[in-house]
Amino acid sequence: MKPIFSKTSPLGLRLFLAVTASIMLILTDGQTNTMIKVRSFMETAVGGLYYLANTPRTVLDNVSENLVDTGKLQIENKVLKEQLREKNADLLLLDQLKVENQRLRLLLNSPLRTDEYKKIGEILTAETDRYRQQVVINQGRQEGAYVGQPVIDEKGVVGQIISVGEKSSRVLLISDVTHSIPVQVLRNDVRVIASGSGRSDELTLDNVPRSVDIAKGDLLVTSGLGGRFPEGYPVAVVENVSRDGSNYFATVTAKPLASLERLRYVLLVWSHEEIHKYQASSPEDVRNTVQQRLANKERGVDTKKALVTEGNENNKENGEKDDIAIPENLPEMNSNDHQVSPEIQEHREED
Repeated sequence: MKPIFSKTSPLGLRLFLAVTASIMLILTDGQTNTMIKVRSFMETAVGGLYYLANTPRTVLDNVSENLVDTGKLQIENKVLKEQLREKNADLLLLDQLKVENQRLRLLLNSPLRTDEYKKIGEILTAETDRYRQQVVINQGRQEGAYVGQPVIDEKGVVGQIISVGEKSSRVLLISDVTHSIPVQVLRNDVRVIASGSGRSDELTLDNVPRSVDIAKGDLLVTSGLGGRFPEGYPVAVVENVSRDGSNYFATVTAKPLASLERLRYVLLVWSHEEIHKYQASSPEDVRNTVQQRLANKERGVDTKKALVTEGNENNKENGEKDDIAIPENLPEMNSNDHQVSPEIQEHREED
């Protein structure tokens, strides 16, 4: 008698084929341009599903926002106004410190550092387990996102982009076991490497000698080494330091400042160094500049104006352009909402 249902392939054969295909994908992933293009295509294709899965939450959020009590809104409005006054007062001091810092750098013949461009991104989905700490955001290639771009929130560093689609990107969090970031202790500038532990509330510091001056409560900020993360952004706070006499290295753990387990919105950072590269001055140039300033001082010439004129002439001789080439896909990114003071603008034009 002929069976009604045809006989399927053995389970062991299907398992062997699946394992073989998985091994081949692991070995070829990221090794060829074809696989990179396939990954980008799949990221773009799956991006629509992220938006679809995120739709119920968006609808519920909109409904809940419309049902918020008027009294609560008034209280929040009052608190926000008070915070705005405090921030405006801090901005007044910040502008003064910026001008002072730029004047000192001008005297030291050091290149001026300008602010970074930032843009807000929203979390579409999160994958947070022991072996995978990643999120997907709604900013992709169309918005100017790129692989390796640093991502932060209002408290500290979140991670970096590892895959980009047309309208979405995948972010590797600093807590992932495969992620490491160069940091330094804000108190004494000791430089270390902070690596993810697979937990959203813990980072480990690698190869820290017992004699290094690092203590509980120290703030860790990005050191700028490697050129991936801009210098000075908060990363974590040291929570535990264990120095075992039988081990040359100390065991140090830190807690990330960013709320990695409750992320909703993040900031994408475009550092100024990626748009414009400064050229370091040689000792000969520094010597000539000092001599020129002394000569101008003896003649009663304004040193600042003379330096600006000299710098513009050198730029024209070297064929440099005064305008900074900013990518076309960054029109909405502004480093500050307030108007830049004329003196700061003057120093930027000098740079």
